[in-house]
Amino acid sequence: MPPIRSVSLAAIVVAGLVPGTAGADIAAPWGFEVDLSFSQAAASKLQALKEGVVIAAYYSGEPAPGAEEHADQIGMIDLGEDRTERDGEPATVAIPGKGDIEAKLHWVKDGEPLVNINVYSARRSGPDNLLDCDVYDGPLKAIAGSATKIGCKLIGE
Repeated sequence: MPPIRSVSLAAIVVAGLVPGTAGADIAAPWGFEVDLSFSQAAASKLQALKEGVVIAAYYSGEPAPGAEEHADQIGMIDLGEDRTERDGEPATVAIPGKGDIEAKLHWVKDGEPLVNINVYSARRSGPDNLLDCDVYDGPLKAIAGSATKIGCKLIGE
């Protein structure tokens, strides 16, 4: 076994090889993290209601030439999704980047998948979403292996 000294600690953490590190649950090559934060009002409301949040990542891509027949009703290749539900507290959350990315990537133009990240309340305390959160909508490779900041406030705040 080659000596570990040739690998930096940062590379080990990003690869998720050290248990308990922030990157430990990121699946290569499409995994990423969401750095989730809340306004004071949103944090207080979520805590008072014991409300959770859902982090949803929807993967897609433009069809490659000849793969248009596999596109959905809006002209994109659906690559699946990841959903993670957790308590409504600030956290850095690992998103594995699973979906159907690998299975359908050959249908995607230039092999460049996109991701849309949405965060909303889990509706444990009632039927309505309580949160107005930032959204990421762009290339998956731009955020793969890193943390994307998503801030949330109460709707109307």
